[in-house]
Amino acid sequence: MKKHFNELLSYLVLAFVRRSVPRSVLVLSISASFWSVGGPVQAKPLSYVGGTMVMQENDETGYSLSIDYTFNPHFALSIYSKYEINGNDFWMAGPQLNTLIKRWNLPNGQGNIFSMTGAGMARQGSNTQSAAWAAVLADYETRRWFFSYEPRLTYAGNIEKSFWQRAHAGFAPYLANYDELNTWLLIRVDHHPAKNDHFVVTPVLRFFYKTIWLELGYSSNSHVMVNWTKQF
Repeated sequence: MKKHFNELLSYLVLAFVRRSVPRSVLVLSISASFWSVGGPVQAKPLSYVGGTMVMQENDETGYSLSIDYTFNPHFALSIYSKYEINGNDFWMAGPQLNTLIKRWNLPNGQGNIFSMTGAGMARQGSNTQSAAWAAVLADYETRRWFFSYEPRLTYAGNIEKSFWQRAHAGFAPYLANYDELNTWLLIRVDHHPAKNDHFVVTPVLRFFYKTIWLELGYSSNSHVMVNWTKQF
């Protein structure tokens, strides 16, 4: 029964990823036109050395795309683009540096602290401003439990000056190996003082299978969430 269940879920994961590809290509194309005028429980901002990771997110905060290349066990370079919604709608894009600040390899789990810092341009209508952003991601995970916390600062001149924070908590209903479909049930809580909905709660169904990671949810402010990551 478990084998057939995993095969069915694997098929659904791959189907969602394939359906998301055209949307991600669209986001990448829009990002290009703008410039012309982590088997982890959480999708980590670093992959293995020499690895490339594509991450695309669609949730109540907006639509984002990042392409990361890990050139060192502690560092990855990224191109990041996001269209913010749910308040002050605007585009933001630029290069980003992802850093593994600290890792704890524990007997039954692992803890990590990452930073993500970037700078580029933001655009709102005909208004273009220099932009910068910085975030810290702290997580702790075992094969059964997962917790994370992420605060982020964004500055984009007179377009945006904001702080937000996000937390996850969840568990795996069953244990699986890397070459099997892993499933997680989580609750995500977002606090965005600058947005229309200050507090948003999202039940999350998360899958990962080898180098594919998929996250589905529906937020308390009625937004569908579909996030995916692929490592190469």
